[in-house]
Amino acid sequence: MSKDVEPPRGEWGDAAAANAVDESFVDVIGGTVLSELLVASAADCFIVVDEAGRVVFTNPAVQRIFGYGPEELVDHPLFELIPERLRDAHRSGFEEYLRRGERTFDWDDVRFRGRHRDGREVPVAMWFREFAHDGDRYFVGVVRDVSAEVQRREELAAERAFVGSVFDALPDIVYAFDRDGRFLRWNEQAGEVTGYTDEEIRGLDPLDVIPEEDHERVAASMQRVFTEGTVETIESRLVTKEGTEIPYEFTGAPLVENGEIVGETGVGRDVSERKRYEETLERLDDLNTAIRSVDRALVDADTREEITRSVCTRLVEEGAYCGAVVGSLDGDGVGLDVDAWAGLGREMVEVAADRAEDGDVPSIVERAAESGSVQVSENVTSGPMVDETEGTERSRTFAVVPLLADDQRFGLLGVCTHRVPGLSDRERAVLGELGEVIGNAIQSALTRQLLHSDAVVEIELRSRDADVPFVAVSEAADCRLDLQRSLSFGDEQVFYFASSGVPADRIRDAASSVPAITAVDALDDGRFEFRTCGGTITSVLAELGARTTAGVADHGEARIVAELPSDAAVREVVDAVQERYPDTDLAARHETERSLQRPDEFRRTLATDLTEKQQAALEAAYFSGYFEWPARTSDAGAVAETLDIAPQTFHQHLRVAERKLLSALFEDARRGDALDRSRT
Repeated sequence: MSKDVEPPRGEWGDAAAANAVDESFVDVIGGTVLSELLVASAADCFIVVDEAGRVVFTNPAVQRIFGYGPEELVDHPLFELIPERLRDAHRSGFEEYLRRGERTFDWDDVRFRGRHRDGREVPVAMWFREFAHDGDRYFVGVVRDVSAEVQRREELAAERAFVGSVFDALPDIVYAFDRDGRFLRWNEQAGEVTGYTDEEIRGLDPLDVIPEEDHERVAASMQRVFTEGTVETIESRLVTKEGTEIPYEFTGAPLVENGEIVGETGVGRDVSERKRYEETLERLDDLNTAIRSVDRALVDADTREEITRSVCTRLVEEGAYCGAVVGSLDGDGVGLDVDAWAGLGREMVEVAADRAEDGDVPSIVERAAESGSVQVSENVTSGPMVDETEGTERSRTFAVVPLLADDQRFGLLGVCTHRVPGLSDRERAVLGELGEVIGNAIQSALTRQLLHSDAVVEIELRSRDADVPFVAVSEAADCRLDLQRSLSFGDEQVFYFASSGVPADRIRDAASSVPAITAVDALDDGRFEFRTCGGTITSVLAELGARTTAGVADHGEARIVAELPSDAAVREVVDAVQERYPDTDLAARHETERSLQRPDEFRRTLATDLTEKQQAALEAAYFSGYFEWPARTSDAGAVAETLDIAPQTFHQHLRVAERKLLSALFEDARRGDALDRSRT
């Protein structure tokens, strides 16, 4: 006979019971009543077969296990109690033993599947013995139904398989080791993360995967688990087979057996993402602190120079970055001309202008200037961007931020950090917002400086760009248009031009062919009012803090004169205009002094221009409350009566005085001079 499976051995007492059957069988044959009672009442099934494999005896327990009565099996082949798929193997094994007399397996606790009378299979265990009687060979077997045992084993195996699959499916490392530091169990993740094989893990000590500098701290935590039975959580790093260190959090609990702590079981969790998140929050906190400091500095700064210097200093001193620099595009358009810097700001400039070796990939400065958005270079290891502190080279990350206001660029801010990872998406967004804050501050400072400064830079721009509305009108109408004033109302621009000797219809027809011009009105004395949408060169200049002082569009060419603060970045202003209107050039640049008229001087000048009656009408109307609209305290009749003149005469004097007042306020005597100077 052979066994279907050969699981772990049963109790040794079962083999002794099979040995006792030899004598029991003899006693039964001899008619011993006691032996007969013992066999008949046994819980296990006793089966005796001859050398032909036929049943010669069985006890009543056979019915409980196989469903047959004891007498029904006598003279039947034993193999009827074996499933058909296993009969040939059992028969060949039995016959081989009869021929050779050699056992091919242990006869104690043979496990196989028996066949019940109803056809179902029953897991059984059998102990065999051979004996002789009256010269004939017999075999006795003690058979036990092990269905409950098999079921328990299968349930346990299924449970262990389930637990094992859960452990292996966990993204965390699960492990257990004894008090001597020998690993008892671990999941697949342990090998995948550390790079060690199961055999290698079996020979490791838990501290072998911990950095040496953390050994004492981690060992103390393990000792508390063993001695105090506490659950311990500790952060360290997990060292892989290749030497890579990964931030990990380990939670260990007592491994208890029979009420005694025999080891530690635990979970190791990769906290790299959490560390990155914490570092990002910390960096954003540093950045927010720096931005608040920058905001305070912007309030106090009056000039562009003060703004750029304060921004760089605050960003570095508040710990947001290890370097900061502000500048404008250099002459080649690939790097920075430095205005202010702090920390490693100057060292950044060299690397920020680097292009790819083939020159096809723009520098980070070019990309930021062209895109108008924050650009980042990570893991920079060239030149001064390598951090060699503590004998370790660390790469740096730096960003270039356009300083924007009303879509116009007022320079570029560069910052760098050695922290890893470099810059999160949220930090990039914050830097973009900071760039707009700084850009608006610079624009306001330039405007204030232009309004209050005696020293200015005067530039003349020449343009033949057909997208400039008045270039197109002057060419289509074959005329000259002299700019008198430009006003802004949201997205709409209003321009007042003068033109002599040109029919109004010709101007209107020419303007109707220019999409940017939405309306044209002919005024008196050859003047025209143009309305445009989307702006023109003068609006670009205004956004950059420049003031247009004169302008002419003459037969398809425009000349614009504008004033900028003395420290303005002229190159950036010209670049911004050329970006919108490429066929535009800088024709001239002058540094000049302008005389700002004080209020008392303005009043004296106006007084000399007004007649006595005009000034009297103006002063009487003002001080009597005539201009307090809508709650006037007097009307024209009352003021005229005070002056002892007719109301009509009062109105005449008042209108002339108002025109002279507004002319003195709005007319710029230097407008013509500016164009005259630009021609020389």
